[in-house]
Amino acid sequence: MKKLRWGVMGTGKIAGTFAKAVPLSETGILISVGSRTQEAADIFGNEHSMTRRHPSYQSLVDDPEVDAIYISLPNHLHAEWTMKCAEAGKHILCEKPFTLNYPEAVRTIASVRKHGVFLMEAFMYRCHPQTAKLQELVTSRVIGEVRVIQAHFSYNMGPKHENIRLSNPAGGGGIMDVGCYTTSMARLIAGAEPFELKGVGYIGPISRVDEQATAALIFPSGLVANLTCGTQVGVDSELRIWGSEGNIRVPNPWFPGEGENKILVNRAGKDPDVVTVHGSRGLYSLEADTVAQYLEHKEAPSPCMTWDDTLGNMAALDAWRRSIGLVFDAEKINEVKF
Repeated sequence: MKKLRWGVMGTGKIAGTFAKAVPLSETGILISVGSRTQEAADIFGNEHSMTRRHPSYQSLVDDPEVDAIYISLPNHLHAEWTMKCAEAGKHILCEKPFTLNYPEAVRTIASVRKHGVFLMEAFMYRCHPQTAKLQELVTSRVIGEVRVIQAHFSYNMGPKHENIRLSNPAGGGGIMDVGCYTTSMARLIAGAEPFELKGVGYIGPISRVDEQATAALIFPSGLVANLTCGTQVGVDSELRIWGSEGNIRVPNPWFPGEGENKILVNRAGKDPDVVTVHGSRGLYSLEADTVAQYLEHKEAPSPCMTWDDTLGNMAALDAWRRSIGLVFDAEKINEVKF
């Protein structure tokens, strides 16, 4: 099997994490990087043993040796460069959140569809067998009818206002950075889109983005979910699911790894059960292999992020931001209604 030749767009922390994972995958090789400057591209290339180093994102897109591009740019650049990659015939793994909002996502996926390339939003936890097993447990009604979900993902990075996660122009904030995980998980477990979402959140006066936020969702079945996210407070990131006949606890929902991963199942009248799921490779290596596995299909199947799943998640994130009154500068400039 011919190895998929990867290029990395951007040289930040997550780009480095993915770059380290590709050589450990079964299907990929890392050959190229694109940055805003030659210096940054050279530093990244030296660190990850890449000889093809581009001083611009466009130069990476134009590289004829690259098959697929991992986009790890700030949120406000995702739509633009996903479309440019698609126009150049490059397959795409784009970091979450896919775009700034649902209208952008619709236009971007339309471009991808037109040019016939693979696309997946990079929710890496969706590519791990733990998530597939969790979905199986829920759909097999091991705890009966699911009625309540509690999903939290929040960390304390401190007041680092130079960071893009605390930048309104870059489309930052807790909802976009980690709230998108909790939203995607709740929607996966519910197997449906919420028909109502109400959120509250604190928008920092300097960052002008949400620094901590929560949301309550209700789904057509009557299932309710509580989501918490933030960049200025650390919380317990366990996933809890309660059903009519028991509950499920996932200690590490967002970063399952190699080796043993545990899902804890408690059913009424029965002894607690520990379901062990083995990860054959690291999380990001599995993600790279997922792209290669489904390349000809243009999108990976659920529980990986399908295109419809990405659109549904963006619509939910829009609703959450709308609830707390968070609008990005780019949306004001472009007069986006979301």
